[in-house]
Amino acid sequence: MGKEKKYFVNGTLLLFGLVYFIFLFAVSISLLSIGREFSALVFLLLALPFLAISCRYGSRVRIGKDGIELKFLFFRRRYLPWEEVKEVLVAGTRVMNRGNTKKCGTLYLIFSPKEMNDDERFQTMLKWPPKDKIYLKFTKDRLMDAQWFYSAPVSRYNIGMLDI
Repeated sequence: MGKEKKYFVNGTLLLFGLVYFIFLFAVSISLLSIGREFSALVFLLLALPFLAISCRYGSRVRIGKDGIELKFLFFRRRYLPWEEVKEVLVAGTRVMNRGNTKKCGTLYLIFSPKEMNDDERFQTMLKWPPKDKIYLKFTKDRLMDAQWFYSAPVSRYNIGMLDI
């Protein structure tokens, strides 16, 4: 409580990406070993998007007293000190089902360096993943950890019947 926490952006998508990457890479190596170079290249090219998914969602978000940091392995991809965080947003990814409150998609906790209006929130979720914001999969524990350091109200967008 009130101390630094580290989380994967989305552990489910990390696992999904790694399993498919390893499978397609193994098929590629197998094809290469039997002399099917072109087929091996095709499977290797099919494996690369899953490696990218693993890298994106396998990044670590550190929530600490000085700010929010997004790292992949040892490389800092993004950092926002708490003074620069203008909005913390809980948002659902299924923006086309806004009329159906039970289908809001995957919920994410988003840390933005600028305040957003409703249209900017819609565009953020429509053009997922955002390039200029730090985000991670929403859980109430993660939200509580962030609220230890960020005391302003949390914005909501397309979260259905969730009460936060």
